[in-house]
Amino acid sequence: MPPSHPQYLQVAVPRRLFRVFTYAVPSTIKGEWAPGMRVRVPFGRETLIGYIVRVTEDVDVEDAQRRIKEVLGRIDDEASLPPEIVTLTEWVAEHYLAPLGQCLRLAFPGAPDGRRIAPTSSTEPEIHQDPQPRALGGQAAPVLEPAMEEVADALTAAQHVKVLLPVATHQLQKFLEDAIPRVLNARRTALILVPEIHRVPVIQGMLGRWRELCEVYHGGLPASQRRAAWTRIREGAASIVIGTRSAVFAPLTHLGLVLVDQEDHHAYKAENTPRYDARAVASERARLSSAVMVFASAHPSVATVHATGSPEGFGSERQASPHVTVVDLRASAHMLAPALAEAIGLKLERREKSLLFLNRKGYAPVLVCRDCGQAIRCPECAIGWTYHKQTRMLRCAHCGREAIAPDVCPSCAGTRIVPGGFGTEALEEAVRVQFPAARVARLEQDARARKHKNPAILTLMAAGELDILIGTQLVLTAHPRPVASLIALVYPDAALHLPDFRAAEHAYHMFREVMTLADSADADIVIQTNVPEHHVMQALAAGDPSIFYQNELADRAALGYPPFGRLIGLRVSGTREELVIAAGARWAELLRSEMSKQTPSVQVLGPIAATPARLRGRIRWQLIVKGTDDAAMRHAVKTTLTQMESAGRTGGLRYDVDVDPQSLMG
Repeated sequence: MPPSHPQYLQVAVPRRLFRVFTYAVPSTIKGEWAPGMRVRVPFGRETLIGYIVRVTEDVDVEDAQRRIKEVLGRIDDEASLPPEIVTLTEWVAEHYLAPLGQCLRLAFPGAPDGRRIAPTSSTEPEIHQDPQPRALGGQAAPVLEPAMEEVADALTAAQHVKVLLPVATHQLQKFLEDAIPRVLNARRTALILVPEIHRVPVIQGMLGRWRELCEVYHGGLPASQRRAAWTRIREGAASIVIGTRSAVFAPLTHLGLVLVDQEDHHAYKAENTPRYDARAVASERARLSSAVMVFASAHPSVATVHATGSPEGFGSERQASPHVTVVDLRASAHMLAPALAEAIGLKLERREKSLLFLNRKGYAPVLVCRDCGQAIRCPECAIGWTYHKQTRMLRCAHCGREAIAPDVCPSCAGTRIVPGGFGTEALEEAVRVQFPAARVARLEQDARARKHKNPAILTLMAAGELDILIGTQLVLTAHPRPVASLIALVYPDAALHLPDFRAAEHAYHMFREVMTLADSADADIVIQTNVPEHHVMQALAAGDPSIFYQNELADRAALGYPPFGRLIGLRVSGTREELVIAAGARWAELLRSEMSKQTPSVQVLGPIAATPARLRGRIRWQLIVKGTDDAAMRHAVKTTLTQMESAGRTGGLRYDVDVDPQSLMG
């Protein structure tokens, strides 16, 4: 039966706009309307695909005073999104200060092709059941047993809890074998997130018993396959979804379990608007569904450890772990300290492999003029070029721009240009000089020069045809894994000194991963550092994560950094430096004025030049809003952002907001 009163739709459009728009329902378009449906609407001179947020019979005064445009047509015959997904996207928009239309777009598999989605065959999804779950046995790792019991109790009671599993991916098999049957027998569904596409098959392999009930969903799928997967999930044909960050918006209903594997991984935070963190969104989704929220990682993030309590069993990893030697570089001026050189020599005598880790590509991270002291910088990004000695090329690590290394300084025309610091190329040179008979190779990311060379290096390493492998962070994702009986962190200090409050955490996770490349409990690990007293180095040396977490949490608490406070990163960018600087100063002034009306517990830091200050030809300045009053912070940012954007975009000005930034660089 048609409605007796005119109907209006509040529609969000996929534009950088923080409001919804009211449209009238024309009498020529029949059918029911509901939140979660997609519609075609006129928008200025364009026709856009919008998302219905609400259906109402009333309009506000502002809308009533102007002519309300009519909807042009519908994309869907019924609501495409479950109500909880619409609610979730509204939470994302509010929490991350992002346009609602852009957030709703995340919940769909891509641009609609004009075809209507077929109605679901039944009003309730088909929830599959599984034979009774196996009783907990002694085969599960001791660290898992308490968490498995907590999850089992929560699933039985349909209760929302947060649980931390301090284990690596390969240790999740027993947990999944116990938890998944409990979820299915409760006629509920499961969502499993992984940080990268290539990790999806690992989880699929663990869920072989339920292969027919699983659906893979991520941005790497072809468009047609992604739409088909999304439709199958929406219709209830899949009870288990495995995917990357975007799968957090998959249209599952009756959600009972959410698992975020390798939860410390940076890939869970989106780099583009809306800059959501899939871990936080997953947690909110679990809360809305009264589902069990499980975070898993062998070295969990500081925020998750704080939110869930110190994980039990952290100290157990000290059993049968490789021997760690910390070398104080303050007593040595060599790239390879005597203790490390001796360790490499011993491995060569035993015909065992060594892996030297240095997360700096090229010969040196920068060229420096000894006459004027200036670094040779990329003209696009204003940061130091990476110098590659073998090709005499300079390459920017941010924009990829290249140039031939100059013979004279562009600042003063001086000729004393020397490398500053050292990278993997310089390390390889030093190793070959000191160990001329050794078989040495260098593994690093360089698509052009090493597209075919890197796989060959990994094959030689696996076959025992290499003695020493020098590698960057690429060793952590390389296949086959380049394991060795000596692992050396050649210069880890660089990662600790980055201008970011999470530098120590990022470094700790990276170094822990590198140390897992030790081939046995009898392997040796050497750490060269100028700061052996740093809690990252102490935790690595002792094999005791509690040293890191306790000290890092104490430091964060003292300074008011997350998880004890909140941060919102703001960035102004443009093509004219004077306009960017002026806009940054104006934004800071507006923020401080707005904050003074509300709360003294919020600080505005900056503006200062971003790192890098210039990227791909755009000048960048940043501010940080820091405090404990989350609502006041978001209100102030949203209010002032509207004021800044209304002032215009002369000089290509752009204003970006990053709530809960994972890094203050980039």
